[in-house]
Amino acid sequence: MATRIQPRGTLRRGLKVQGNVIGALIMRELHTRYGRDNIGYVWLILEPMMLATMIALLHQQTGGHFGSDIKPVPFALIGYCIFIMFRSIFGRAEGALEANLPLLYHKTVTIFDVLLARALLEAAGCILSFMILMGLAVATGLSDLPARPLYVCLGVACMFFLAFGLSLIVCAFTFENRAMGRLVHPIAYIMLPLSGVFIMMQWVPAKFRPFFSVIPMSHIFEMLRYGWFISAVPYFIDAWYLAGWIFGSTLIGLLAIAAVKRKIHMP
Repeated sequence: MATRIQPRGTLRRGLKVQGNVIGALIMRELHTRYGRDNIGYVWLILEPMMLATMIALLHQQTGGHFGSDIKPVPFALIGYCIFIMFRSIFGRAEGALEANLPLLYHKTVTIFDVLLARALLEAAGCILSFMILMGLAVATGLSDLPARPLYVCLGVACMFFLAFGLSLIVCAFTFENRAMGRLVHPIAYIMLPLSGVFIMMQWVPAKFRPFFSVIPMSHIFEMLRYGWFISAVPYFIDAWYLAGWIFGSTLIGLLAIAAVKRKIHMP
């Protein structure tokens, strides 16, 4: 009987240790990045919130969008808040390994843990900002409640996992490679107009749609808008293509991280 219970207990203990490690890494990252002076950790939410607010206000001046229920403010917040999450997870992976090399002296800390902690921290800040701003927009009549909340949650989850998978690749390929590292942030900004942040596939001329459909984030933004707006349509969401990108990038990232790990000489 004891032999049967032991593997389950070992797995539970392992998960508990892993959870403690990731929690400690998140707190370390919070303290290192924001400190405890002035408003400290509040910057985690305030920084993306200020950027998204400015974009939303600019869109509010443009008037209505395609579809009677697609209002400018929620349209802008859905696009920019979720893109900030992608950009932050993707961009901060560059140099993450060099900055945290001393932590790898501990046997319980891995490269995967460091990147996951960073990704969870970035996602938490952006999602909280999104929820607060959307709550204010709904309360002031600038937005309606989501028509299909499950699709909104699924879209946010897909963006997180896609960004995390790509961050594994970025971390591995930029390790001790400054030339490659310099390309990460420009790529993130180039993706802003190409990923469908500020445009729906319905508005794109038919001959240009295949170009935008190649970019996996365009499918995520279509999913998010279909989840929020009643008049949005799901015709441009390719779930299998998106899943292929998420699983493919994660697999390549894990293999790349494993290859880099062998190059790191720890005592």
